[in-house]
Amino acid sequence: MTHRPAGRSATSTYLIRLAPGGHMGHLRLVDGLRAVAAALVLVSHVGFWTGASSIDLVGGLVARGDAGVAVFFAISAFLLLRPAIARGLDGTAREAGATARYAVRRAARILPAYWLALAGVLAAAVWITGGAGGPAKVAAHVLVLQGYTGDYYQSFTQSWSLTTEVTFYVLVPVLGGLLTRGLWRRGGSRGVGALVAVTAVVAGGGLLAQAVAAAWSRAGSDGGAGVLATSVVGHLAWFGAGAAVALLAEGQRRGVGPLATRPALLAVWRSRPTLVLLAVVVFVVASSPLAGPRDLTLPTPGQAVAKEALYALFALLLLAACVQEPAPGTPADTVARWGVTRWLGDISYGVFLWHVVVLQVLFEVTGAELFATGFWWTLYAVAGFSVALASLSWWLVERPILAAARRRTAPAPAARA
Repeated sequence: MTHRPAGRSATSTYLIRLAPGGHMGHLRLVDGLRAVAAALVLVSHVGFWTGASSIDLVGGLVARGDAGVAVFFAISAFLLLRPAIARGLDGTAREAGATARYAVRRAARILPAYWLALAGVLAAAVWITGGAGGPAKVAAHVLVLQGYTGDYYQSFTQSWSLTTEVTFYVLVPVLGGLLTRGLWRRGGSRGVGALVAVTAVVAGGGLLAQAVAAAWSRAGSDGGAGVLATSVVGHLAWFGAGAAVALLAEGQRRGVGPLATRPALLAVWRSRPTLVLLAVVVFVVASSPLAGPRDLTLPTPGQAVAKEALYALFALLLLAACVQEPAPGTPADTVARWGVTRWLGDISYGVFLWHVVVLQVLFEVTGAELFATGFWWTLYAVAGFSVALASLSWWLVERPILAAARRRTAPAPAARA
């Protein structure tokens, strides 16, 4: 199967140092947003395998669940670049040892659960197809390089996004340094506005890359176009959405930037229902032919750009709705306080890792016909088994390893003062 993969980011929300004497708090609604994004990705894959994504308007909504990938990339950029933006606005320096601590924690968040799921994928490949594809293919997946080779296991096609994500992680210290220095040099209000504009230009470069990749594919690319389309360069707009939200949010916290000078924009920013409604409208538009075909038919350059831009806007609007802590007693506050919201956020990475192999095994065991199977029973089964496996992964692997990594990389007491 050559279905274009859909994936997610694996960013963990935890307390991040803001400046001496203050901290960035845990954003409870972002947990829920990660869960929503994981659900969208799962639904899109179930829709493709069962053939439901080809059914009228509803099929379009199902097919566009891969917009969850854009949401995950935006969350990554927001959470990982936000501390650098805060340092730039506050005039503070990066703590000693911060880069090494960052690298250890990112590795702890991504790799152990990934390797566990990869073992399941390899076992399924051997059972179903009789082999794992050779040492080179296995090694590429162990090193999370499959996004550069374009050679995926049928039950791990979504893992292209992890190659993109890890590449972004490598770039974060450099990008963060550039953001910090840019804000130091320009000052608060001017700096935030200028960097939002720069982010928009960079995002435009990502849209251009999607147009090039689409044209290249239609000209008969043997794989390079796909690598470009799924790379960090190809998805600059999605990462840019998160960076823009981080700039606007941190600027607003300090009373600087576009939100401080444009009351109309601030009114929309503060209205969570408005932001969510706009996101829904954007998602519905993205489910139309404007964003290209739902199947494996190659999109035109215009359709590829439209889809990428609509997904970026969708991610930006949802993330903006979730980065503001809800007022006590509101429906959003109730959702944020639910233990199930935090739990679903915690296991969302595992759901991403396991749901396609669950699909493949389910089809193999039941004899279900590809593109001609009941959507709802498949969705219930895949969601149930994926949540179960993801919960085991979280409690037995991810949680203890993350806790150990944070203990070992915690700043010395003197550094906290």
